[in-house]
Amino acid sequence: MSVGNLKTYGGKGTNMPWQLKMLYGQECACDNLIDINTNTVNVDSLLNQILAAIQAGTEYEAALVVDANDVTWLEIRIYNAGTGTFDPPVYYLAGTNTPGTPLAPITYINPNTYLAQIVSNTSAVTRTPNYIRTSTSGTVAPITYSLSIANVGTGNGTFLGATIKPGESVNFGADGINNSYAASTFTYDGTGTELLITYNS
Repeated sequence: MSVGNLKTYGGKGTNMPWQLKMLYGQECACDNLIDINTNTVNVDSLLNQILAAIQAGTEYEAALVVDANDVTWLEIRIYNAGTGTFDPPVYYLAGTNTPGTPLAPITYINPNTYLAQIVSNTSAVTRTPNYIRTSTSGTVAPITYSLSIANVGTGNGTFLGATIKPGESVNFGADGINNSYAASTFTYDGTGTELLITYNS
């Protein structure tokens, strides 16, 4: 036996008739066991409970929506076999089982779009390595994913507005897949010394 399978509206295409015939067959077996003085009262009761559970099976739809406040809600619609239509939707905030009301208008989240974003955010991406040796000032212009700077000269330099002394080095990593630093985040001044800068863009 299995849970009743509602495939379409109005009970079409379900496995309920087959389930019912199987239960009738089991009931027949119980009746035959009673005839040979075997106690099957509990079994018969259990089969009736299984039949009631199968007949009470309902179909539902669930979708994620975002309301006007950019809050994500779970929308649930339950199919009403009596009317042949879905009941009005009920909305739940994430992690709650108390119904709520999203602020209209709502927008349905396309699961295919989010799956595509997940794929693009977790796929391997080619990065470009960059290397600068400088005794001047400047800014690392492109978006960067990691950066290292070392003062290989004999005087003080400046990095992000702070002193970087001779022999010091600093490393930055945006951490996480496809995280990055905004363009022109890193400023430097190697006047009077020599800075060695490497970064991935």
